[in-house]
Order: sequence, then structure tokens, then C-alpha cells
Amino acid sequence: MKICVVIRTKALEYSETFIQSHINNLHAETLSVQSFPEYIISKGGDFAKQPFIKRYIRNAYHTAKNVLYEKRIKEFLLGNGIDIVLAEYGMTGVKVMPSCKKLNIPLVVHFHGYDAYRKDILDEFKEQYKELFSYAKALIVVSKDMRNQLISLGAPSDKIFYNVYGVDTDRFSEAKVNLSPKQLIAVGRFVEKKAPYLTILSFQKVLDKVPDAKLLMVGSGNLYDICSKIVKSLKLEKSVMLYHSLPHEEIALLMQESRAFVQHSLIPLSGDSEGTPNTILEAQACGLPVVSTFHAGIKDIVINGETGFLLDECDITTMAKYMTKLLEDAELAASLGRKGRLNIVANYTMEKSITNLRKIIESCI
Repeated sequence: MKICVVIRTKALEYSETFIQSHINNLHAETLSVQSFPEYIISKGGDFAKQPFIKRYIRNAYHTAKNVLYEKRIKEFLLGNGIDIVLAEYGMTGVKVMPSCKKLNIPLVVHFHGYDAYRKDILDEFKEQYKELFSYAKALIVVSKDMRNQLISLGAPSDKIFYNVYGVDTDRFSEAKVNLSPKQLIAVGRFVEKKAPYLTILSFQKVLDKVPDAKLLMVGSGNLYDICSKIVKSLKLEKSVMLYHSLPHEEIALLMQESRAFVQHSLIPLSGDSEGTPNTILEAQACGLPVVSTFHAGIKDIVINGETGFLLDECDITTMAKYMTKLLEDAELAASLGRKGRLNIVANYTMEKSITNLRKIIESCI
């Protein structure tokens, strides 16, 4: 069985390690759709208001480009003897679907997060998603919420498979949390749905009771500069350290030196949502307890009160309370963390995730 993993861009985002693991462990060919033309998806809005001749020319131009690129995709799939396609993200599935249809190649679509939730994406791809749900042999989701979301969008429930990402438990090995300093760590993109500014505001409250506590925040994104200014304006520079994206080996080391992992995920006005944050899986593999929100797949992988503490979105007071509790009680943090590590080893290893993924793909041939 020869698999082709279709990705959005030629170079994966630093946070998309889960996609790289699919490529590596499935021994798949890789096709990027970065250079694909933009399809004319919506006929409404500004496009509908344009003069007829302008719309006609634009449609003709895109149609010609679509034909050319579909030809190139088909040549790639045929030339490499591809038996089945795994499209990473729903929009990627839409773009590769016409070629798969014409070649009668089975298509599996892996949804990850914003592709299933963000309002602008759902508006743009509404009709194409319906066609995708009909043609695809399988739709993979990474949270139970996402399963329900796809069903609400019209996906048949019998095509949906729940398979969470896996963790390399050797790289993210168990830390000695009971001996750790009073340091919290947050790893993730500085974007709306991760609300890093709320993590900072929560931590500010922590300092009233644990003045020697530290918060490390690692990532990049459009809110990075804003968060940097918040730290400066609150005079937290000695307590909060911001780092741009770091290699995963360095992140694993920082987790080894921390007491707990913190993340305040929420649903912004855009409707965006997490799938299941890979960094929370990695942190638990290191034996760190997690303080986060009842959001998307987080509540699937963090057992509230047993492997960490969960709270409602935007509740920074409760988040600060749980942060403080773990900083003041290293033995409690270690106990929760050990249970988290056991949960990861039992249910969320890389081997288990890839084995399940391969079984799903094989069932579609």
C-alpha cells in the first residue's frame, strides 16, 4: 500500500510535528498544495457585486489554473503509484478531491482544529465540505467535540474516526516534579484560541502568594508582541520569560525543569478552536500536571482532579488558584503528574496513534 500525505505548505509549521510524524511513520510520499490556485468558492459577498465581465474573466482564469494543477496532481499520484491519499486539514482535502475522484483513488481526510470550526473557513468551504464528506472514505478527528462538530456540518457518523496524536515518550521522559523549582511552562502559538494574555494575567495573581514563581512561555504568533508589552507594562519581566519557537529537544528539557504545564484555551469570536493540543500530551508524558480549560480535546486527555485541573474559559481567578496550589505543593504536583504520565503511556503513545491511523487507512482500500 502506497500512501500520499497531502499537506498545505512546502514547509510544515514548527507546531505541526503531528503531521511530520504521519509522513515519517507511514513512510508516505508527500505532496504540497501551497502553489495551488485559490478556488472560487463563494459566489456571494464582494465577488457577487463585481461587474459581470470581471467575474467572468476571474472565473475563467481560475478554472484554467485549476485544470492545470489538477493535471499536475494526477501526474504525481499516477507517477508515484499512489493507492490512497491522506489529506491533512479539511481545506487540503477539498483541493485534492477532484483529482482523487478522477483517478478513483480513496481519500482520507484528517481534521485538526480550525479547519472544523473557524467561521470564515466554514462559510467559504460549506458546499465543498458536503461533497468532501460524501466522497471521503474516512474522516479523522482528534477530539470528541470535533466528532460532534463534523456531524453537525453534515458528515456521516459512520465515516468519522477518533484518533488522538501520539507522543514520543522517550524524548518526553518523566521529570522529577517533586524536586522541581517553582516554575510553570506554557508552550504553544501566541494566537487567540490559546489566549496567552489570560495565562499572564492569571500568573500575575499567583505572584501575590508565590512571589518567587516563574512562568516560561514558548511560541510565536500574532499575539507575541502584545504579550511582551503586557509583561512589561505589569512589570513582570523578572518573573515571566517569553521565548520564540524552540527545537523540541529544548522544549522537552524546559518541561523537565518545570512544576506544571499551563494553557488557557478558549473559543474566540472567529469560532476557532483547538483540536487536542499536542503540547499538553507532551507535558503529561513528562509527568507534569496540567492547568487548563474545559475546551475541545483538552477535557478528553486531562482527567480533572487526577492528572491536572480544568476550569471554565476566561476564569483567571480559578486558574491562578490551581497554579498556586501546584506551586505550593510539589508532592501534589508530582502525584498528579505521575497519573498523567501513566495515562499517556497507556493511551497516547506515538506507536498507538500511528497503528490506529494505519488501520483506518487500510480499511479504506
